[in-house]
Amino acid sequence: MCGIVGCVADEPVAGILLEGLRRVEYRGYDSAGMATINDGSLKLRKGVGRVDEIEDEQGLSKLKGNIGMAHTRWATHGGVTNENAHPHASCKGLVAVIHNGIIENYVPLKKSLIAKGHRFRSETDTEVIAHLVEDEYKRTRDPTKATIAATKRLKGQYAIALMFQDRPDVIVGARKDAPLIVGVGEGKMFIASDVLAFIGHTDRTIFLDNFEVVEISRDRVKILGPGGKEVKRKPTQVAWELSDLSKSDFAHYTLKEINEQPKTVITASVQEPGKVEQFARAIRRAKSLYITASGTSYHAGLLMKFRLNKEASIRADTVVAGELKEHAGFLRKGSVVVAFSQSGETADVLEAVKGAKSKGAKVYSIVNAAGSTLARESDGVLLLNCGPEVGVAATKSFTAQVVVASMVVDAVLGKKRSNGIKELSEAVAEALKCDEQIRDLVHEYKDRPDFYFVARGYESPVALEGALKLKELSYIHAEGMPASELKHGTLALIEKGTPVVVLNPSGDAHADSLSSAEELKARGAEVIGISDIEDSVYTHFVRLPKVQAKFTPIVEAIPLQLLAYHMAVAKRNDPDYPRNLAKSVTVK
Repeated sequence: MCGIVGCVADEPVAGILLEGLRRVEYRGYDSAGMATINDGSLKLRKGVGRVDEIEDEQGLSKLKGNIGMAHTRWATHGGVTNENAHPHASCKGLVAVIHNGIIENYVPLKKSLIAKGHRFRSETDTEVIAHLVEDEYKRTRDPTKATIAATKRLKGQYAIALMFQDRPDVIVGARKDAPLIVGVGEGKMFIASDVLAFIGHTDRTIFLDNFEVVEISRDRVKILGPGGKEVKRKPTQVAWELSDLSKSDFAHYTLKEINEQPKTVITASVQEPGKVEQFARAIRRAKSLYITASGTSYHAGLLMKFRLNKEASIRADTVVAGELKEHAGFLRKGSVVVAFSQSGETADVLEAVKGAKSKGAKVYSIVNAAGSTLARESDGVLLLNCGPEVGVAATKSFTAQVVVASMVVDAVLGKKRSNGIKELSEAVAEALKCDEQIRDLVHEYKDRPDFYFVARGYESPVALEGALKLKELSYIHAEGMPASELKHGTLALIEKGTPVVVLNPSGDAHADSLSSAEELKARGAEVIGISDIEDSVYTHFVRLPKVQAKFTPIVEAIPLQLLAYHMAVAKRNDPDYPRNLAKSVTVK
């Protein structure tokens, strides 16, 4: 959940590292720091706050040296303080480390190190790594051997990068259950947690596997496998566009990504027909079928489940990834698990997939990052093709997931291809025109402490998604639920002026949802109707273009995303970087 970037080059690296830090800041943004080696001296600068704030205070870009590494932190162990920010150095400053993950046995390790005379400066689990490696380096005088020996004592998950004061030519990295990637450039090499960290300099990448250790210099990459044997792996080329990394003319990445969706629903639909059919064939043949994901991706999975159940008469169980292990007794050879993820690095999803594979299940994933751990661990992969999503709250990745999942379901149903994509793109563009109306709603309701989102049937997961978006960005308490559940408790919370968003497109459930809206209105709620059909029960009405039923969640998501975004701005929150959250949840 933190951002890692390191570089060895034939030129000063501080500016390169600062650029990389800014690009991976969405992975963690409570503190940051940088270390370089110059003239035999290891220098560290770090602080609390956003990267640009720390640059202004500490002058990260002024650090000298042709080797360095930097880190943005999302706190897990230890508070948000200057001392707990990465990098961390060993007692004598011989070794510096940056780390993503959790060292589960750091307490006993720390006690044993203190008993040997080591002095700790932070409350973090990470710092034990620097001291362990220092001990091993004194013994071996070899950076890679010292790293291998130290990591054998670590329990938990980690992606780490290490520098050695007397070896200003190499950075050593190691990973276990957390992403770590090498970028192969001309006259420079990178190590990072995310391709975005170095994409401005090279698009040639090597994705490290679990328990591998890598040593990079400015013109060489050496990878060692778990047994210490060298692994030869050619770089692969990634295809993400540099233009996608700018905010263009938008105030925030989140708003830009919301407005990209007329395009991204089209790019998501560009799939190899054979791969879609492979997915569909696996689902048809599955002895048991589970769909698993976390957060927004889970809501996309619920939508897929609904269509498979209702239209294809295929039973699918949708389970939050962190809970799939509780269903392990039903997973066996012949089972299929469909995993949704934007990053492909979500710890809960990866653990669920690992457990499913150990039971003999096949794994098929719908993911945005082609070289991600999830993609590499899957038996079949469909990509979202929506480009990098920097805003922490998922927007375009959600609608892309719904498009791709719909293509799979259509293939299960025997349809040759998912039609209507061009019309969907036009409908999304039309839905975006509600922006000014959403701003007016925000002005009216920004001081309300509670919001409710209700829908029926296929639209119910969109109600959950609308509530999640509002919670994430505005910090307003919000609940999403099927409208049929209102009478089972939630009506007790409705009072005069309570805003309730009712998602109610034309279709089988339309009349029942109107009845629920009447019940809400009778108890004082102010009903915000989102539909293609207007009705007098709505206090406010947001008109949506009519689309095929399978695509209604996509056009419904647009005003809900705009509501969360504009509410955040009105409350002076940063919609790109909501408090306490990070984009890719790579720790459990």
